[in-house]
Amino acid sequence: MEMLLIDEQGTVIQGFISPGRIEKYLPDMKRGSVYKLNNFYGSRNKSVFRVADHTVTVSFSWNSELKVLLNCPTHFDADSFRFHSYEEFQANCDLKGDLYDVVGHMKLVNGQSIVEAPVLDEVEIAKARRVLIHVQSHDGPVMKLYLWDQAARDFCKKFNSYEGTPTVLLVTTVNTKTLGGTLALTSMSSSRVFMDYDVQPTIDYFSWLGSNPAIAEQVNAEVVTKRETMTIGEIFSYIEQESSKVNSIYLTSITTRNLYSYA
Repeated sequence: MEMLLIDEQGTVIQGFISPGRIEKYLPDMKRGSVYKLNNFYGSRNKSVFRVADHTVTVSFSWNSELKVLLNCPTHFDADSFRFHSYEEFQANCDLKGDLYDVVGHMKLVNGQSIVEAPVLDEVEIAKARRVLIHVQSHDGPVMKLYLWDQAARDFCKKFNSYEGTPTVLLVTTVNTKTLGGTLALTSMSSSRVFMDYDVQPTIDYFSWLGSNPAIAEQVNAEVVTKRETMTIGEIFSYIEQESSKVNSIYLTSITTRNLYSYA
């Protein structure tokens, strides 16, 4: 089990409990509680798909002691996020490096305009195992964000729970890929979904969006609706990438060039 540990100085470091020790420690771990950990060992952090800046992982050992601290005077932030802009995501695309978080306002959800207050079919999304969202962070370019499996189900449930249509979306630990020459963000098993007033960054973004209504109304039709041309090689290359999840690909046309047959 992987987790993020935050100390009283606000330093974030990755934590790890091996499968054989999860049942020993997990029952004592309660949301919102503060703990003191004794007897652990440090190991070099993995170089791919990291979720913290620190290069070391704190690992629980056979004799680790986890003690809850009651009435702890130290304040800890409930969440810790690492945001990237479009340019930063683009620069780190396909590198399988650190996993960063994205926050922005939604433009389309599964091809439906957010302005039209779409209603999502939870059964259909569970079958498809994914949701495609076009999201824009501040005044940057529109990005495609694919949510898979649990992240897709969480998004659908949360989206439909609002009386009005939610606007702001925050997704943690997204991976960046190139699909058909276009930047695509994809969720991971660790990804969490937040909207509008869930956490402070979405609250702040919602306030910013209200002060910049022209940004929310912008629609770049070319980015949002354009069809992507890919070679067969590019399609298979994307499918074979680690953590890519493709159930089906829909082809609108096939162009033949320099094809010959021999009898």
